[in-house]
Amino acid sequence: MSKEFFSEYNEILYKCEKPSRYIGGEFLSAKKDFDKAKANAISSPAPTVKVALAFPDKYEIGISNFGHKILYHILNECEDFLADRVYAPEADFVRLLKEAGRELYSLDCKKPLREFDFIGFALQYELSYTTLLAMLDMANIAVLSSERVEGDPIILAGGPCAFNPAPMSKFIDLFLIGDGEELIIEICEKYKKLKGKPRVKIIKEFSEIEGVYCPLHPKKTKKRVAQLSIKTAPVKSPIPHFVSVHDRATVEIRRGCARLCRFCQSAHTNLPIRERPRKDVVALTKEYVRNTGYDEYSLLSLSSNDHNEIENIIEELNVHFEGSGVTVSLPSQRADNFSLRLANLMGAVKKSTVTLAPEAGTQRMRDIIKKNLTREQILSATLASVQNGWQKIKFYFMIGLPFELESDLAGIIDLLAEINIACRNAGLRLPQITCSISIFVPKPFTPFARCAQNSLLQIEQKIAFLKNATRARGLKNVRLNFHDPRVSQIEAFLTRGDERMGDFIYEMFKGGAYLESWSENIDFEKYACAEIHAMQELTGELPWSLIDCGLDEKFFVSEFEAARQASTNTNP
Repeated sequence: MSKEFFSEYNEILYKCEKPSRYIGGEFLSAKKDFDKAKANAISSPAPTVKVALAFPDKYEIGISNFGHKILYHILNECEDFLADRVYAPEADFVRLLKEAGRELYSLDCKKPLREFDFIGFALQYELSYTTLLAMLDMANIAVLSSERVEGDPIILAGGPCAFNPAPMSKFIDLFLIGDGEELIIEICEKYKKLKGKPRVKIIKEFSEIEGVYCPLHPKKTKKRVAQLSIKTAPVKSPIPHFVSVHDRATVEIRRGCARLCRFCQSAHTNLPIRERPRKDVVALTKEYVRNTGYDEYSLLSLSSNDHNEIENIIEELNVHFEGSGVTVSLPSQRADNFSLRLANLMGAVKKSTVTLAPEAGTQRMRDIIKKNLTREQILSATLASVQNGWQKIKFYFMIGLPFELESDLAGIIDLLAEINIACRNAGLRLPQITCSISIFVPKPFTPFARCAQNSLLQIEQKIAFLKNATRARGLKNVRLNFHDPRVSQIEAFLTRGDERMGDFIYEMFKGGAYLESWSENIDFEKYACAEIHAMQELTGELPWSLIDCGLDEKFFVSEFEAARQASTNTNP
């Protein structure tokens, strides 16, 4: 960390909350010099291409994002490229920057964002759109792409929300659709040859790359698919100065999910299935933990226990880490593929929580959403967990789904009551059950993309029904946690928007909207129009029709009809 930086920013850092968010210099952060390819190598040339990886949310969220870790790793592995990071500062730091007349800067090099060739934003969540615009404004970069001039960085965006680029098309120069590992390297290699040419010509050249959607030159764009190469997998990452949301070593073991639940965008946009070999998973995990000193590692996938060798992987890692206190974390297990051996392997060091995702309470609704689980499988997995020492069970459910009836809501409570009865009959202590209940949001590239969302009143009535039914059944060991339905409604409003949505987003930004991914920062009155739009079914051509996710519209139509019939016997 340079003395000059602390001298210039001393007062701002002193006055702000948690200054460690803004100083960089974390252990294992990149040490490349902005003006020299290798630190302390005076004779080496400066990096040819400089990329600021921007995450439009707080430091503790962004520094945990695995996609950012991948891009940070592969770019900095190339001698000609430099990748730096920037996260959305808290409101107090924004105010202090403005009062001091200073611009938003990158963490590692402490350079204004305007000095980078590219700024690449992660579009993980619709409610980060206004924050993205605010970050550009803090960096003194034109928010509207039409107002950028020669010398301005090229603004990139990728991630789940990029699959519908329409709402942000006024602000982003190039959208990266699909996997970014190979795509970002191809863009940087191409930029080395184009650097110095007019900005509009460079953008036009980039628009011809597979996986790149350019609003200035719109055309059918096929998503980019990358293999899970060991070369592109990070084995270290910057260690946060204070606790982040996922403070652990992360190894991606599988990409894509063949389950294709009808509400799930990730499953439909991340095909085909790619599985990392067992030996690579084990090697990457050992190296990541050795490099970072983390006492927990996560094996990341949309459906981790669908990996063909998941049990053998964890068993081998348990032997390696025996006596070290290093534990494993997995996303929720599938009840139809639940393995007691796997659960025991995961709990070999400590038994915390078993997480299952039934999503719905009745077989009818599980068939509608293509969640191929039976009541027996859910009960069996839960009972086996309790019998083997797990006293905390977490379930994921969703309400407001298409074709939902009151009996489907009652089915959630019936299922929880049956679990208690089964435990009592087996002479077991009742587990602590936490139910995380989300509100259905129709997403692009799902069979339910055109569906209307429930009104706020309908959702509030459903929430009240579940709370009353839980009390009436005496389920004192059950806790229900509900997502805010107002937030879910805004998500539905934004995620399916067309180009006109950009005007709304721009006005929200001008009105001071910022860090809206945190509900306490949302002015819900300004989103009054969201309910009307979210409750409408979409007809005609969809705003994301120029994006090819690998599945055509006929497939989504046929899946919706199958859902109407509560049929699960379909394939892409």
